[in-house]
Amino acid sequence: MLTFLAFAMIVSFIVLLSMKKLSVFNALTLVPLVFGVIAVFATGATMSDLFSWIKDGIFYTVDYEGQSTSMGVISPGLTILFSILYFDLMLGVGLFDPVAAFFIKMAKGDPLKVLMFSVMAASVVSFNGDTTTTIIICTSAFINLYRQMGLKLIYLAIVIVAPIGIWNQLPWGGPTIASATAQGIEVNELFATLLPSLLTAQVAVIAITYLLGKKERKRLGWSAEDAKAVSPEQLDQMIAAVRDKDVELKRPKLFAFNLVLTLVAVVLLIQGEIHGSIIFMLASAIALVVNYPKVEESSQRLEDLAADVLPTAVITLGAGVFSGVLTGSGMATALANFIAGIIPTQLSSHMAPIYAVIATPAVCFLPQDAFYFGIASVMKDVMAQFGISATQAAVASMVGQSFRLVSPVIPALYMLCGECKLNFTDFMKEYGKYYGIALLVLYLVVYGVVGALPF
Repeated sequence: MLTFLAFAMIVSFIVLLSMKKLSVFNALTLVPLVFGVIAVFATGATMSDLFSWIKDGIFYTVDYEGQSTSMGVISPGLTILFSILYFDLMLGVGLFDPVAAFFIKMAKGDPLKVLMFSVMAASVVSFNGDTTTTIIICTSAFINLYRQMGLKLIYLAIVIVAPIGIWNQLPWGGPTIASATAQGIEVNELFATLLPSLLTAQVAVIAITYLLGKKERKRLGWSAEDAKAVSPEQLDQMIAAVRDKDVELKRPKLFAFNLVLTLVAVVLLIQGEIHGSIIFMLASAIALVVNYPKVEESSQRLEDLAADVLPTAVITLGAGVFSGVLTGSGMATALANFIAGIIPTQLSSHMAPIYAVIATPAVCFLPQDAFYFGIASVMKDVMAQFGISATQAAVASMVGQSFRLVSPVIPALYMLCGECKLNFTDFMKEYGKYYGIALLVLYLVVYGVVGALPF
């Protein structure tokens, strides 16, 4: 009975999200509430037990026999709240503007340089973890240059999204937080495991972009003399797309301070000795008082950023209801035992890479929260039965991020394809051909070499 309820709950959650019948927050809270009530009657539990399951999923559970505590979603929820706040502040003050402008200036009409600096600019801007913002800024900065030079706009599209797919996996990125939350591990711990592969992937993306740039040089018959065709006025126009966005919020005189503050915060986060929420809460307070010293300005920035900060944090906390009911009711264990029972024993030693490959299309085509909170949270228990730790299961679930940035459920991609006059299917094919498959294989290899993904 519990196995059936678990399947029904997960499928209902995914279908309601995919059909847009419920918002992510409502689906994460109301669907498990309904199935939790059914589980109460099916197992002979009480309504008090139901609310205890929810409380445990949000806050923490204590194993008195094992003398251990398992944190709920409150830990990553607070981290995402303050990390999004901090990086939105940094985006507003213009921390990433000089680097992006530098890349634009250095290109000077060379197709190879244009593609290389496009991918570097996208890499830098995507550090804030926001897909839509990165696409808007990079498309605005480069699309006119691509058109003027006759470069393939589909290359601009895939060059922009390739690094986003990598750096969305930073500790403040949605996939990493969702995966860590679903597996019941700390974001810092997961990120430290992911980092070697992310750095390798960035190198691979730059190398692939270099080859695309060489192809464009050959196709266009470019020579060194052609570099003179781009006027200073054209360069200024492209830089203005970055420089003049929300100019009233910029603080160019405080660039050095904001850069140092950000580097200190990131280093402390990677070290893992201080909880991420504390780091970014304090860093946000410092950033506000330095960049916007007037009380009115500081308060206004908090109000303006609330629309970006609160939804993701609220969704993360809502996930505690889903995971709490799924785990506390026994549905997760029942489903895990069922799945483990149908897996051939001869495949048990290879379950981590098999799971990673199978999960890739799910990561691409399902809403992110539907996959991590609806499927990955259950697969954690299945993997455990094959000796795979929660961290290793989380890593396996992250391999599919190689194709996440061609997902049809990401609205910003339709905006990108519209600006570049692309058919979405063609965009998916080109990305997969040049970046997607290469990154999928690279992730599997690197994670296997460093021991993060047991083969």
